[in-house]
Amino acid sequence: MKELFAQHGGLAAALAGFAVLALLVLSLASARRWSASKRSRVPVVPATGPLPAPKVDPVALLAAVNEAEAAGQRDRLPGLYLALAHCRLEAGDNADAEELLRKCLRGAAPARHKTTHAKARLALGDLAHAGGDPTTACEHWQIARALFHELKQVDDHEAAEQRMLRNGCPTDWVLTDF
Repeated sequence: MKELFAQHGGLAAALAGFAVLALLVLSLASARRWSASKRSRVPVVPATGPLPAPKVDPVALLAAVNEAEAAGQRDRLPGLYLALAHCRLEAGDNADAEELLRKCLRGAAPARHKTTHAKARLALGDLAHAGGDPTTACEHWQIARALFHELKQVDDHEAAEQRMLRNGCPTDWVLTDF
């Protein structure tokens, strides 16, 4: 037997390697079937749209704004103003929300927070439109659309453009000194 193994040792090693490979493939296939059957038992929840934004405590947010203002944290303020403005809008306090959105614009532009700036412009446009000023609304929406284009945020750009079209805004304006 030693002589046979010595003569065909390479063949025996190849057969052993093949057997190990076959066992590995079979065990991998079995694991995939088990994983697939386990996934199929997980209940599928139908998608109903984006998840709602988490509730923000307006009192805590106002405290954060006051803290950032007192500490001179200009980079933090635009996002905080925008978040607080959304809380004010939800509460129906449009005047306070508008003032916060304007503060957001004043801080976002120099700090180069272009996404925050664009979102504030959209909200200001919505407020202007609701207040009966479609020209100002269109101006804000166009600036937001241009910022989203610059940022290559295609979905947001398209949403801003659709908002403009829905409300009769010209989409070929060139704004100057605004």
